[in-house]
Amino acid sequence: MGYRPKRRILALDFTGTEHDGLEASVRGLTVGEELELNEMEWTPQNIVKALVQRLVSWNVEDENGPVPTTFEGVCTQDGDMVLAILNALRQANSGVSDPLPSGSPSGGPSPEASIPMAPLSPSPESSAVPA
Repeated sequence: MGYRPKRRILALDFTGTEHDGLEASVRGLTVGEELELNEMEWTPQNIVKALVQRLVSWNVEDENGPVPTTFEGVCTQDGDMVLAILNALRQANSGVSDPLPSGSPSGGPSPEASIPMAPLSPSPESSAVPA
């Protein structure tokens, strides 16, 4: 019997972003799907199709209640939000996280900087035979 890997469902986190409060669960990308996204022409229609194929659930609502995760439902939403979901999927799928904070404390000086440097062999001038 062969190994059947489980398809990952990624819970995307938008805390601290323009879309704070948005919750979206998406199916992880296969290698082929990731390659397709990299090669895809990023037109609005292609972006929506790419998301709808992978969107499992979200908490998006409008004045009529929950917005379905269908092509038609996603088309009723702001393009920046849809693109943010797709970009978050790509980052989560590849394991890329936000950059590390730049306020990291600096360490002490490297010990190599304080080691005196001297030549290991005599210089050509000092080894010359007097005439």
